[in-house]
Amino acid sequence: MYLEHWGLSLFPFENVSDERFFFESDTHRTLREDLQDAIIRHKGAIALTGGIGCGKSTLIQRTLLSLPEDCFDIVLINYSHLTSIEMLFEICQQLGLNPEQNNRNSILHMLQEHLVKNAETGKNTLVCIDEAQGIPSLETFEELRLLLNFQLGGGFLMSLLFVGQPELQQIIEKIPPLQQRIALHLNLQKMQPQDTTRYILHRLRTAGCTQAMLTRQAVEVIYRHTTGVPRRINHLMDRCLLVGMREKAPLLNSKLVKTTIQRYPS
Repeated sequence: MYLEHWGLSLFPFENVSDERFFFESDTHRTLREDLQDAIIRHKGAIALTGGIGCGKSTLIQRTLLSLPEDCFDIVLINYSHLTSIEMLFEICQQLGLNPEQNNRNSILHMLQEHLVKNAETGKNTLVCIDEAQGIPSLETFEELRLLLNFQLGGGFLMSLLFVGQPELQQIIEKIPPLQQRIALHLNLQKMQPQDTTRYILHRLRTAGCTQAMLTRQAVEVIYRHTTGVPRRINHLMDRCLLVGMREKAPLLNSKLVKTTIQRYPS
């Protein structure tokens, strides 16, 4: 436990979603605003891609939490390895519906009735699928696309948000009808050096840090090693704080960071 050594009240670099540690760079803010705009305006299908550990799930959670709760009926699917019928059934269950489990017609009928009811009461329906590149078949993607045929008064009765790694775009390209439905495709990039510095300092301050804890040269080494990927930064910084405690270091310098990288290669 290194909290006492560094004068911290919380572990600052845990790789779990915690609203207190959320860091929004200018790039993240722009993407979030674009996502909100597309969702609120019923754009139909939206795709967000990005590399492993870049913060896609955190950005999505932040976006969903920012939507007015009384205006949205939200389905969030974190486990995407589902067949087409399983995907439809999961959507229904999260919407509070209970159709016959293996009856496609029953599922679609009940789902359409619910979507119409939501629209008539001014409520938007959003289905967000995280790790969408893990959907096992093109058939499931096609089934989801067909849900966009549920329309009323010239508008979509639901919005689909696909979130996944870069290969998701390649999968979508194999289904031209779905690709044409993607009204907005956003790509979350790795952080730049300046945002990496701000990210580290933000998490340290949130954890209770009140004094300088690392040098500029240390941050430069951290950035080069992690290439600005938040998950990798968290792993490395957590190890650095542990090594620093063991060596009774007053702060993290570039030498200590390099030592940590050698001890805990990743």
